[in-house]
Amino acid sequence: FEERYRGSRADIMQRLRAYEPFVQPYTLNENQAPRALDIGCGRGEWLELLRSQGFEVQGIDLDAGMLAACHERNLPAIQGDGLAYVAAQAENSWSLLSAFHVVEHIPFEAVIQLAQDALRVLEPGGLILFETPNPDNLLVASRDFYLDPSHQKPIPANLLAFVLEYVCFERVKVVC
Repeated sequence: FEERYRGSRADIMQRLRAYEPFVQPYTLNENQAPRALDIGCGRGEWLELLRSQGFEVQGIDLDAGMLAACHERNLPAIQGDGLAYVAAQAENSWSLLSAFHVVEHIPFEAVIQLAQDALRVLEPGGLILFETPNPDNLLVASRDFYLDPSHQKPIPANLLAFVLEYVCFERVKVVC
């Protein structure tokens, strides 16, 4: 399903490179590697990219098949509920928290809770990255979003940005 509807590993790696400018400032500290947690890590493309940038990475996903792809590449990923995992983390314990194509799979109240937990576990100046299908795109809103039966409902970028502002993230940027 992932290969057919989201894209090949190479396609995903290429798309994720768009986020490199956001993570590069974290690799400037030579004393300690920044720590990144990827919720819903899937096949591990983002973990692989971050590790190549000098991050200490950890992935978590519910899908054992996806985790097998991570383990084939020796990427650290565990099976479990990413939301519960974040909630159990210590304050200021991560430099970066990411969730690519996760928030559209969970109830809206859980999105708010994830944002609150992320704010707590990110170190000062830490970065959160959420990527979700863009319902402002007519094909996504009318057709593509519904190809995945586990999607609950689309979340417009402005609503997701508002959630992050509401829980007190200081700077929020929407990239479409």
